[in-house]
Amino acid sequence: MTFENPKFPNSKIDPFLLTSPQTPIYNCIAWAFGSVDKWFWPDVAGTYFWPSDIPRTETLDSFIKLFEIIGYKVCDNGDLEKDYQKIAIYADGNGKPTHAARQLRNGFWTSKLGQSFDVTHTIHSMSDGLYGNVAAFMKRQENQTA
Repeated sequence: MTFENPKFPNSKIDPFLLTSPQTPIYNCIAWAFGSVDKWFWPDVAGTYFWPSDIPRTETLDSFIKLFEIIGYKVCDNGDLEKDYQKIAIYADGNGKPTHAARQLRNGFWTSKLGQSFDVTHTIHSMSDGLYGNVAAFMKRQENQTA
């Protein structure tokens, strides 16, 4: 089912495709990481999962380090590349990370909207909305494991 979301104005042009039921168990960072059994976030209280060897700070550098654990490296763009998996890390206007999405083999992207649904979307449909814009793209060779 496709839908528009007022928190993402560009979804009027490129609607989201709903791909899962709602669940509060995992978030977008976990989904991009490949986990569906816990919520990832570097909160200082330690409520959520975050690797102990990465600073528990809401900075782009901390999020990049998280994805480097499983083989991702910063790259220039989100263009589909044969034999590579990509992720996009979003940030607000102050550079604070807000969201992550993972590229699918067809070039579309998949995201978890907070405690809500998983959706398939374009980079454009997510841009300039609730999560801001892409602050970093990362890639790794397909089928690479941590």
